[in-house]
Amino acid sequence: MTTVNDYFKENSGHLEEAKAVAEENMIKWQCPMSPYIKINFVDSVSNSVVAEGFVIRNWDSKPILVGAMNLGSVTINVVEALALREALIWARRRNLKYAFVEGDSKLVINAVRGACDVPWNLRSIIEDIRWCAINFQDIKWRHIFRETNFVADAIAYVGLKRKELCIWDACLPMEAKLVFLFDCNAYGYVRGSSL
Repeated sequence: MTTVNDYFKENSGHLEEAKAVAEENMIKWQCPMSPYIKINFVDSVSNSVVAEGFVIRNWDSKPILVGAMNLGSVTINVVEALALREALIWARRRNLKYAFVEGDSKLVINAVRGACDVPWNLRSIIEDIRWCAINFQDIKWRHIFRETNFVADAIAYVGLKRKELCIWDACLPMEAKLVFLFDCNAYGYVRGSSL
């Protein structure tokens, strides 16, 4: 019995270390504080066809507005920028004034913030985004990992099947509801893991 206890004592510390590392690498979508809303934007690619998607949620995690559109065959950076522009336009149409904007495109986020040079093919879109942003009372930009953006990713995937811009008001398309429930109820997951 002593050997079992000694073994447990020696190895339980490793288990605690493993749990601490897992918790440190755990990521999850975070609700904004009222009166802020959160805008997540993303692209989806399938067979050289790309779609944009965005989700606008309130401080209770509830969807305010969701959009998706098939854009055919353009670059991923252009799709990401167009998704952000579309989300900001719709947010302003709803008279939303305080926003956290999150996207997994570091290039688009940094270009909007002025933290990098804007590629020539994004210049007009980034200028449109900046113009939309000045209409908010406060807007914050943040690059996130794709794992925290998977509800928007599910919406963009729906966009691959559509020909026109689709907007869902205060609800989600059926194909994204299960992902949304998981996002709201899960404790998060380790970066790099698959869903």
